[in-house]
Amino acid sequence: MPENELPEGDSSRPAEPEPTGPEPASPTDDELFAQLVAGFDEPVDAQDRSWPASEDLADLAPAPRPRPSIMHLPRVQAIPPVDPRSWTPEEDPDDEHFVPPPPPPLPPTEAPTRLAIAALIGGIVLIGIYLSGQLPGMAGLIGGAMVLGGAGTLVSRLKDDNDDDYHDPQSGAVV
Repeated sequence: MPENELPEGDSSRPAEPEPTGPEPASPTDDELFAQLVAGFDEPVDAQDRSWPASEDLADLAPAPRPRPSIMHLPRVQAIPPVDPRSWTPEEDPDDEHFVPPPPPPLPPTEAPTRLAIAALIGGIVLIGIYLSGQLPGMAGLIGGAMVLGGAGTLVSRLKDDNDDDYHDPQSGAVV
């Protein structure tokens, strides 16, 4: 092979010189960390820099401020702890306890309301007996009609107490 030609398959780059000796071993991460920790408390030389002088910001650093003096607070004698569960209020002899009056009796129910409740309960009982198999025929249908009729009557008889005042935020509490 002539001296001007490169070996075949490696035409793009010239041949690199072979290393003459073993390469120096680079320290591992653990060794670097151990060196950093060992040199942590060593004083830093102000002239030793690891950055260019153009990036030195020493002129822009603020001047150190004086440390404030520490004032000692006066000692306060502690109060022994008190268990809140052991505290009882003092009884006031003039304090009268409020005893509410007995509630007024409920107003008597009207006949349609009583009939609707009876139809509702009777219809449920009739459906139960029909489902147990003791009463064949139209008992289930009649019981269902009684439940629907009683519930419909009760719902239709609900009072509509001033529906306009209910949405008024200024109406306040009704006592």
